[in-house]
Amino acid sequence: MDQIARDYGGVSLDDERIVFVHLLLYGFDMETPSVADAREWAEHYGLDDRPNHLVLVGDPRMLSSTTLRMIPGLQLVDRDFVLRFDSAGKNAPHDVWTELWPGVAGALGSS
Repeated sequence: MDQIARDYGGVSLDDERIVFVHLLLYGFDMETPSVADAREWAEHYGLDDRPNHLVLVGDPRMLSSTTLRMIPGLQLVDRDFVLRFDSAGKNAPHDVWTELWPGVAGALGSS
């Protein structure tokens, strides 16, 4: 993801202005994710030493066909918690490569 952010957005995911939230909607067993799933995710992706990366787990209310269709996906939420770009799922309203990633730089005032 770090290389993609640089290549398509011209940004570093270690930029202190970015908070990257990894929301686990499903666990590795496709059930409600657990704290153990979050730990494994963080360890696998080397997030433990990255203070601006958070791993959150969903609860049983989030298991649905709607959330399943959002995977994989990225969303850009600005500092006022306004959803700017939604690239979640195959039929997302915004293209992850040409809209969301360049939009990160725009949101940071970098472009």
